[in-house]
Amino acid sequence: MYFWKAWHDCRTRVVVYILAAVSVGLLQGLDVLSAANMHTVFWTLHRAVRFRYSYDFRMDITLSAMSWAYLGWRRGWPYLFVLMGNWSMGIGPAAALLAGLGLGATSVGREYGAGTMNFVLTRPEARRNFILADWTVGLTGMVVMLGGMAFPILPFLVAVQAKGAGNVLGVLPALWALGAAIYGLAQLTTLVGGSAPRGLILSVATVTTYLFLPNALHDWWHVSGLYRVYEWTMRPFEFGAWPLDTFDWGPVGFWLAVAAVFMGASMAWIRWREV
Repeated sequence: MYFWKAWHDCRTRVVVYILAAVSVGLLQGLDVLSAANMHTVFWTLHRAVRFRYSYDFRMDITLSAMSWAYLGWRRGWPYLFVLMGNWSMGIGPAAALLAGLGLGATSVGREYGAGTMNFVLTRPEARRNFILADWTVGLTGMVVMLGGMAFPILPFLVAVQAKGAGNVLGVLPALWALGAAIYGLAQLTTLVGGSAPRGLILSVATVTTYLFLPNALHDWWHVSGLYRVYEWTMRPFEFGAWPLDTFDWGPVGFWLAVAAVFMGASMAWIRWREV
């Protein structure tokens, strides 16, 4: 029963997220073809009129396509979607953030909104199954959605004979782990807050604090401890982290551990909650 209800509560949101993600991936794939055509034009000019043109297109087009997952340069000019100062967010982390917050609060929040949470908690089935069903359905949708942003780019890169085209998928494990942690945070805060709006407010406040407090402490008061922790946890999403360097699995394990802590906290809270 729990699995069907969890899917029923979030199916519209999941389908919309997946369709939007696939559309973004296809548009980026079309950008790859556009860049290939431009490269052909410049190369033709180079051969015809000795136009100076030196460019490793097949390598650089892969690096350019990977920008969907970059946070951007930590120190320097922003790369994508500048949010504040020298911090920027790529499409992939932004999608993980929005999907995690939205899906994490959907099923539990609707129970509170409809006034049926007490009914769910008094069912003969174990309460932890309610949390497990929510996680299974929500994370499955998130994995498909984030993959839908990366996999459509791959055929276009192969078509233009890009070097290391598979690297465009390399950050997916880190994004899935980050999305799972945000999902767990939104679910827990919704359970504790007693409604989806309060849960989202608490989640957004927590995420915003984690994103900007380390930079503020580092820039204004020269306190670098929390900033170093923040940089380490976000290292898989920084520009040039891969494939130029070995992919760092440490932060992936960290976000998986955070997600497990949130899941355990949700199970503990719902187990001991009185009706």
